[in-house]
Order: sequence, then C-alpha cells, then structure tokens
Amino acid sequence: MPYLINKLHLSSPHWPLVSRVFAAILGGYALATSSSLLISQLLQHVVGKYQAIHIGLMLTFIVYACAAMWVFSVASVSKAWLGLIKLTIFFTVATWFLMQFTGVTS
Repeated sequence: MPYLINKLHLSSPHWPLVSRVFAAILGGYALATSSSLLISQLLQHVVGKYQAIHIGLMLTFIVYACAAMWVFSVASVSKAWLGLIKLTIFFTVATWFLMQFTGVTS
C-alpha cells in the first residue's frame, strides 16, 4: 500500500488542494442539484409547477457558489467531503419523502 501511495503521489502537498477543487466542482454540483429538487418540491404547493422549478434552478447558482466557498474555508478536506455528502443525502431523502407523501412529482 505505501508503494501505491508513493506511485500515485498521494502524499504530495498538492493533493489536499486538488481534492478541494474536486469537492467544490463535483460535490457542489451534486448539492446544488439536490437542493434545486427540494426547493421545487417545497414551492410547488405555493406557486405553480413551472414557477417552482424556475425558482429552484435560479437558487441553485447561490447554493453552488456557497458550497464552493465553504469547501475552501473548512479546516480539513475530509470535513468538506463529508459535509457535502451529508447535505446531498439529506436533501435527496427529503425530496423523496415530499414526493411520496404529497403525491406531487416534478
């Protein structure tokens, strides 16, 4: 295993920065997508279906930017990844429960 770590240069001091960049790009995208779905499900009863989807998509830009900034401000890379994964799973499960109990699909 140490040979593999040295061969892949995972012990390089640049690895945490690369990991944060990937967390900001991929994790931020996943978080923004799941939050968009949750926002649209929450707003479908207040405004129309298409208006709720539009509002959810517009707020996605704010969520994505905040997630990218948060990834670089947190103390460790593992906290950044775990925070993004936990929030994405929470938003996805909350969206699924809303779809099951309200009977509204997007």
